[in-house]
Amino acid sequence: MISDSSEKNQVSLEVLDPRGMLADPKRQGLFAPRPTDLNGKTIAVMALWSDAKNFFATIEEMLREKYPSIKFVHPESMHSPFAKDNTEAVAQQCDAWLDGVKASTTGGKFDAPAALEKRGKPGVAVCTQAVYMLKKLQSDFNGVPTCRIVTVPDTDYSVAKFDPELMKEVARAAFNDILEALTAPLTKEETDVTDFTYDYSPKTFTGNTYAEAYDKFQQYCYDNDMNDGLPVTPPTKEAVDKMLTGISYPPDKVIGLMEPRMGIATVEKIAINAVMAGAKPEYLPVIVAMIETITDKRFNQYHIVNEILPITLISGPIIDEIGINNKNGYLAPGNRPNSTIGRALLMCMINIGWRNMKYYSSPGGPGNPAAYANYVIPENQADNPWPTYAEATGFDPKESTITMCEILAVIKGPSETLFLEPYAQRLNKLRAPFTVEAGTFSHFSNTVNRRNEGARHMIVLHPTMARQLANAGYTRESFIQWLYDSTTIDWDKMTEEERSAFRENVVKGKYRGLTLDDCKPGLYAEAFSDPKHVAVIIAGTGCGASMIFQTSAGSTVSFEPSVDSTVSFEAGMKSLPFMHKVIHGATLTDAGK
Repeated sequence: MISDSSEKNQVSLEVLDPRGMLADPKRQGLFAPRPTDLNGKTIAVMALWSDAKNFFATIEEMLREKYPSIKFVHPESMHSPFAKDNTEAVAQQCDAWLDGVKASTTGGKFDAPAALEKRGKPGVAVCTQAVYMLKKLQSDFNGVPTCRIVTVPDTDYSVAKFDPELMKEVARAAFNDILEALTAPLTKEETDVTDFTYDYSPKTFTGNTYAEAYDKFQQYCYDNDMNDGLPVTPPTKEAVDKMLTGISYPPDKVIGLMEPRMGIATVEKIAINAVMAGAKPEYLPVIVAMIETITDKRFNQYHIVNEILPITLISGPIIDEIGINNKNGYLAPGNRPNSTIGRALLMCMINIGWRNMKYYSSPGGPGNPAAYANYVIPENQADNPWPTYAEATGFDPKESTITMCEILAVIKGPSETLFLEPYAQRLNKLRAPFTVEAGTFSHFSNTVNRRNEGARHMIVLHPTMARQLANAGYTRESFIQWLYDSTTIDWDKMTEEERSAFRENVVKGKYRGLTLDDCKPGLYAEAFSDPKHVAVIIAGTGCGASMIFQTSAGSTVSFEPSVDSTVSFEAGMKSLPFMHKVIHGATLTDAGK
């Protein structure tokens, strides 16, 4: 709302607050006394990777010199997204603990340090300076914001990762800080922690002119980490009410909980953030469906809160009706639906989920400019030789659907630009990312003789490539099956000549992750464990390019085993092929009602 203040003839700009109310605002401080003498004490050392083991080996050596009767146990790190919560067992075998070294990656949302402090076991987490704030935030949303953390210089630590002698120097430099954090008495600030509070009421910004009030609003959003670094549209009540006309859902309808802080995503909060992103009311049902998808308990939402980007495939008549560009430059700036729908998803993550982009963007890394609008792929059905992707995944052709996953790699495939490639060469270019030569088997897919249910591949074909495949007799399904059959390694079906050539390539190091010991009967490796784990959609123009999006751990894993320690890793990896949702609730379009 914009009004003139009669008192000083100032302009007031009142906006609705975009933040999501937390489902659980409870927090607690540290309470376990720190040990003043470590003699006779047992320290649990939870080393993340081999570099951390080298780091802590020096720390242990120095602690033994100072405290001759100290003991150490070495439980497995609980950093992985699929690690079990083993803190009860760890707490039973130690007096204190050391955890780390978190260097760059995010890992899972579960925080072992916070869980151990809740169990009354004191300790210290070690991380690089680059991810210090991320580690603080992780402890915070796990309910213990004052967990003790010691940092090491990120460049020094990273350089020393594969040099044990250099790592000794890094550890020695950090020893006094670690010892102090392990033994120093608790402070009032560490023990007296209150539950999370926030004023969710509308905010008012005043100025002598609208421009001044507007600038204050923008600065407030930036100072409080409520935007993506770019200006946002003020979410006045009038603007939000207009946005809500795009959907039939009541404003207070809860769509789900958004990570990392588990903010409650109501339709109104989503609408507020859609306004800030510059979206139109017609887009709101699509945005709500996206939030519904990522907040589904079967979706690994925490992955896309961090450095891993989400990808959204849109299929159905709503694409044309709201004007989503599915042809030339569909991933480029310049189209309002394409730019603002993906940006609205990001704004909801930032504000409803309390995702601070200064830290939850690319821990320790450079980030990705695609995160501003995310990857939104709208199907070009007009130039599609096959049924719609919605139909291929079991939906009615009149339904509009979204499909979401996470991506770790983007590979450019056959292109019409500056290339004159015959069909056979194009087909091989599509196949190449799925072959053992590309390293697919060791990262984005299966290790030898082990199925990875998490690997996902999303192929976006431009119409020319799709038509050439169709002309060659392929359906969407038979093309995927051909990819599987032509890239699978099956030693038992090879000729002796093929086995000899295979061994030779292994010796030359062409097949990452394979050794001569693997070259024996029973060797079987596949680029993906199920044809349903490959999505194929048509987008762009006939003069465009095809793209392949890959991830090694699909975001449709049903849950994190750390939440339920009775569930095995293998059971936790069982998942849906992809997460699909039908767009519902539209009031301004015929599609998506």
